[in-house]
Amino acid sequence: MWRAWGIALLLLSPQDLGVRTTAPDHEISFCPPAGWTRHIGMGPTVVKLRQPGELKVPAELLISHLTSSSPTPLTTFKRQARENIAEKYAGAKILEEKDLQLAGKNAYRVVFAHGDLVYLKTVVHRSNLEYYLLDAAYPPEQAEKVQPLVEASIASLEIVRSTLSSEDRASDARVLGLLKGAPVDPKLLGDRWYTIHVRSRKVGTMHLKLTESQGRYEFESEVRSDFGDGSTDTTAARGSFSPDGRFQKIEAEEVKAGPKQKWAFKASATIEGGQAKISRDVNGVAEERAFPVEEGVLLNDVVECLRPLLVGAGKGCYLLKVLSPYSEEWGAETVEVSGLENIELYGKPTDCYIVQSSVGVRRKTTYTYLPDRTLYRVGGPKDVVSVRASTKDEALKP
Repeated sequence: MWRAWGIALLLLSPQDLGVRTTAPDHEISFCPPAGWTRHIGMGPTVVKLRQPGELKVPAELLISHLTSSSPTPLTTFKRQARENIAEKYAGAKILEEKDLQLAGKNAYRVVFAHGDLVYLKTVVHRSNLEYYLLDAAYPPEQAEKVQPLVEASIASLEIVRSTLSSEDRASDARVLGLLKGAPVDPKLLGDRWYTIHVRSRKVGTMHLKLTESQGRYEFESEVRSDFGDGSTDTTAARGSFSPDGRFQKIEAEEVKAGPKQKWAFKASATIEGGQAKISRDVNGVAEERAFPVEEGVLLNDVVECLRPLLVGAGKGCYLLKVLSPYSEEWGAETVEVSGLENIELYGKPTDCYIVQSSVGVRRKTTYTYLPDRTLYRVGGPKDVVSVRASTKDEALKP
């Protein structure tokens, strides 16, 4: 049967696939099966495609785009997929399992039968923090017709990185202008403490120390959270960087624990001379990477230290090119800085600057800075999670 499906795939006509479709917000394009009904999704769901006709159980193809703050290597995805099938689809029969390349990235596919359906699940591993899931389901009697079609549609997937618009390029140029030739800014230096809250409940602390040494910034940071029921998260980072960002070095470590599992992530990264070098251990999976980076790319911990520079630069729009040590692609963060405002914070009028940060269409964060550019709060008034400035004693109080 599998050989017959392979032959069917070779015999597919171009007419079996529709016109190439692009999803700019998700940076992909692909050719859907011709004539299938399209249902545009929201959030991580890119689109759901359904087989046309009066069918008792029509075949479906669902495309999702996921990002995560927890790095996940492809080997971990494979293990999790097997565990999920065993738990969610008890008694399922694995029909096929293989590694492949899609859209220039490593990918993994598993096909299994359960109940009255065959499931074809494919993950395209864009990075340890970003993935595309392409999931098909169809009745077994349609397998010889449908499986080659959905496989061909999935094989047409391409990753299309967004290009910066003229407005984005201008915003990027503003940041490059701030960094070029910049000295160490003494107003950014200091030893600051914060508390982390889920609604009104304190769940953790954050500590950031930023100093100057031989014309460079040096930083240490630690974030500790305890969400209860054995769920904890501890992140520690340290490093140094030049004010213009041409030299950057960080070392970071994160440990997450749940009632049944524990995850550990370590990474060291440098940017120097237009080259990035990264060494990381993602929950036991070691990786080494080296690749060129363009001017203005900043490691994520460096961004957290330098974001107050934008407040000092004045009202306007800025673009940060942010690189995680768990990825080989930088992501664009658009930052809107307000003028000085007087708003009510925790029951009293406060002079402050509001900074709105956006990463794509999926993640938006509000930062509040005081006139001296110290961070006062992360999170808007309606956000469930917030980070609030505090004294050391308040932060460490049980």
